[in-house]
Amino acid sequence: MTLLTERREQQAVEARPPIRIGRALFIGLIGSAAASIIVAAAELVAQTIQIGMMQLPPAVIALIFVGVLLNRLVARFSPRAALSTPELAVVFVMMLFSAMIASRGVMERLLPAQVGVSYYAEGNNWAQLYFPLLNPALFPWNPAEPQPEPIVKWFYQRIPFGEPIPWGAWIASTARWLILIGAVFFAFLCISVLLRKQWVENERLSFPLVQLPLELMRGGEFFSNRLFWAGALVPIFVFTLNGLHRNIPTIPEITLVYPLKDYFTTPPYDQMTMFSLYLSFAAVGFFFLIPTELLFSFWFFYLLSKGFEFLGLTYGFETTAKHAAAAGFVKWLCSGAFFAVAGYVLYSARHHLRYVWQVVKGDAPPPPPGSELMSYRWAFWGLIGSFFVILLWAQWAGMDWWVAALVFAIYLMVQGLVMARCTAEGGLLITEGCFTPMDIITMEKYSLLSPRNLTAMALVDAVLFRDLRGIPITGMLDAQKLSEEARLHKRKLLLALGVGIVAAMMIAFVFQLWLPYTYGALNLYGYVYERQPTQFFRENAPFMTPSGGETPVPAFRPLFFGLGFVITLLLAWGRSALPGFPFHPLGFAMSATWGVIVLWFSMLVAWLIKAPLLRYGGMPLYRRARPFFLGMIFGEFFSAAVWAVLALLYGVETPVYPWP
Repeated sequence: MTLLTERREQQAVEARPPIRIGRALFIGLIGSAAASIIVAAAELVAQTIQIGMMQLPPAVIALIFVGVLLNRLVARFSPRAALSTPELAVVFVMMLFSAMIASRGVMERLLPAQVGVSYYAEGNNWAQLYFPLLNPALFPWNPAEPQPEPIVKWFYQRIPFGEPIPWGAWIASTARWLILIGAVFFAFLCISVLLRKQWVENERLSFPLVQLPLELMRGGEFFSNRLFWAGALVPIFVFTLNGLHRNIPTIPEITLVYPLKDYFTTPPYDQMTMFSLYLSFAAVGFFFLIPTELLFSFWFFYLLSKGFEFLGLTYGFETTAKHAAAAGFVKWLCSGAFFAVAGYVLYSARHHLRYVWQVVKGDAPPPPPGSELMSYRWAFWGLIGSFFVILLWAQWAGMDWWVAALVFAIYLMVQGLVMARCTAEGGLLITEGCFTPMDIITMEKYSLLSPRNLTAMALVDAVLFRDLRGIPITGMLDAQKLSEEARLHKRKLLLALGVGIVAAMMIAFVFQLWLPYTYGALNLYGYVYERQPTQFFRENAPFMTPSGGETPVPAFRPLFFGLGFVITLLLAWGRSALPGFPFHPLGFAMSATWGVIVLWFSMLVAWLIKAPLLRYGGMPLYRRARPFFLGMIFGEFFSAAVWAVLALLYGVETPVYPWP
């Protein structure tokens, strides 16, 4: 690090305005409670719009917009009482994590995972297969007792009138789970600190998910920009019309979802995996903000994968896959690509990581105080320590140490790293992968693992590994980028993250335990309470006995895994060595993931707009058009939040939003 760079960083730290952190945290707690309750009520009770499961939840955009409007009103009468931009950033970050934790990030998976195996055990022989191997401390019920116990039965069928909710049993078991989740969150926080400078300052990634919240918090001329409001009116009009159509069928609607798979009805092509057009105005807006070569690669490699799937069906190749809505061989290509992307990301950061290592050893001066959330020493040893805690917890839960080390290393350093890169560089709203760590270490031959490992993995897969939507590292990196742009001191941001995450866990736990005991989980969102907590117990059951799962691993799985790894490295080399190389390795890696499968058409639309715009109008025209596309993001997200509240309060039908 040069002396000039050190001086600039120190000046930037000193130039940050003072912040009234206590007041910002208090308002952030109010916003966090609102975000958590709205997300849970909309997703679990109304069951209409998933407004919290994306990496930038629509509920948070709506709440920060309302908060900014109220703040501008306060500023008219008492400028000193209004929140500054850094204080608004604190509120936003707390609401962001509250919404993510309330949705797929934590609580919608953690609570059902503790009771699903008990409630659905009867008829599945799970009491004999799994219960003797379960660690009783991880559940609010006793596996040695006849099932389902009242605590489980009432969770799914509603608690009898006059009976108290069994808070004590739930607090005890959930607290033990939160040791693991806390260690995972802290590990991701440490990774984000170690990579922030490389991604934000050295590579200057665009962080598309941060741009709209930042403009809303800055206010000023942005609110009077006609292009912004013109962009917002497009989705507001469309979803208002479509919502009216759902409630008054005589009103026409504008179709935004069109299944293409229906055209493939002749065997064997009727076995093709999901293939649909989803037009999301918000997605078009986000993808307009990312580099054109990555945007092109996203939709190009997806369509190429469908072409390969068509050929595979033609020649009788296996096209089924677990944990991916893509052909089997495409899943393994992309799985190998994930590992190559993770390796390439770390290789690209080698000079920065070498400096970090020198700081950890004391051979190089650390960054100026306040330039990072924590020192590099804290981040490095914090990552090592949190991983050690994870291993101890996993062994206590029933895993062999080597299994735990492999699956959590893949989760943290491959899945987490690639998904973080997808949001920081690619603006991908939906971070769901195409494999679980157990898929990789067994090549889907789960009988390679002992029944005790399979039992523990069925729980951890449901809570962490299967659905990566809400993975916290993306929000942590976005928050650090936001803090720089909003001139929020990093240590204040760390305090906001700590208070916000702890408060979000508590609020979501209380409300989402109250919901099923009050309404009955059977009357709430079925994916969360039935499919998700039981999926891996169903999948692992055939491999729990010595006679189960003796089929060999098909040769194509490791072959295509290795092929995907090599192709990705070649793409990375081409991008760095050949000027004008049109393909991005991240686009290839993500072609079998849910986010691209759903949003590929929106990516294509954004590319068809942005590529000619840049070619003929250059950056000046891009900058002029940018508010219009930010407006489309805002319009779609704000309308989704409004319809979710209307559905919750009045039971109205909502329009179909193009992000399932």
